[in-house]
Amino acid sequence: MKRLFWILPAIPLLLIMGWRFWSPVDLSSCTNDTAAPGPLSVFIRNYFESNLRTDWRDMDDRFDVLSTPEGQSIASQPQPYACEALHILQSPTFSQSEKIYTTVLMFQLPISQYMGFMDRSHQLYTEHSIDQEVMKLVILPRGTAINYWWLPAWRQRFTRDAPNMLDTNLISRVLSGHHWFEYPGAGF
Repeated sequence: MKRLFWILPAIPLLLIMGWRFWSPVDLSSCTNDTAAPGPLSVFIRNYFESNLRTDWRDMDDRFDVLSTPEGQSIASQPQPYACEALHILQSPTFSQSEKIYTTVLMFQLPISQYMGFMDRSHQLYTEHSIDQEVMKLVILPRGTAINYWWLPAWRQRFTRDAPNMLDTNLISRVLSGHHWFEYPGAGF
């Protein structure tokens, strides 16, 4: 009888937690095209200009944006910048390199917000606002997403986009959990 007393309240709690993980944050309200440039836009533009508008492919490390103090600050608390990041990704005035740097700064979003970011990025990719390299960066698990390879909602988004972007061996390593075990040594 005591077990039943503890199990009954635990079931609704588990269902609520499951629902919370299953549903991504709705970032559809972030599509305001008239948004004024905010701190993320200014930082990305300044970073790109300070590197003499060097394409990300020509840099030693595309994650170098994380080595700057401002980049570390944004990457450690990216939640307030998620809508602005999506604005950068959809804007034709930002280069694909700037979109790569923006995506790198969003790796630490909470998983529900990151899944919303994945959904919106998928839409922007189908609209040709971002290229395949930016989309690869969004779907390959890093940061927060690396710890949720088991989550059905994340796996559904990954399997939606990965077959067209990633090698089949990498896809199977991610879905089996091997990527998670290898990740600490692999870096970003």
